[in-house]
Amino acid sequence: NNLKAVSSFEKIDPLVYESISIKNEVVLEDPTEKGLRKILNFGHTLGHAIESYYLESDDDKMLLHGEAIAAGMVLEAWLSHQLHGLPSKDLEDIKNTFLQRYPKILFSKQDIEQIIDLLKFDKKNAYGQINFVLLRAIGDPVLDVQIKGNLLQRAFAYYSE
Repeated sequence: NNLKAVSSFEKIDPLVYESISIKNEVVLEDPTEKGLRKILNFGHTLGHAIESYYLESDDDKMLLHGEAIAAGMVLEAWLSHQLHGLPSKDLEDIKNTFLQRYPKILFSKQDIEQIIDLLKFDKKNAYGQINFVLLRAIGDPVLDVQIKGNLLQRAFAYYSE
């Protein structure tokens, strides 16, 4: 939480450093989010719903933004695998990378139902549709994907394994 304590960004987790560098390049190329910048939303649709749920929850559960987005990325990677053929190896790499850095969030059935309900308030929605950024492969995004049926519940089941 204290960026002043970081004397050099190269000393932080290499994954975080690389992520910041990529994000910076994308934002410089598309500062008004007209196209390319949408790729940065991968994991954020579910991640923001998870974060909002825990912020509004009466529980004493504290959840950091990064933890929520990491969970969202694992969930959306599973959706990517199901809908757009993200290779199993990439899916497992994403899951393992984040679960090595962040504790697994334990979701109850009620948590999941309420998180899914919160998706309708996402700022990326258009015309009443919930839009996700999914992946065909790492670095190969698919924009504005709508999810139907019970895939969201199944994504949470995968995450919880």
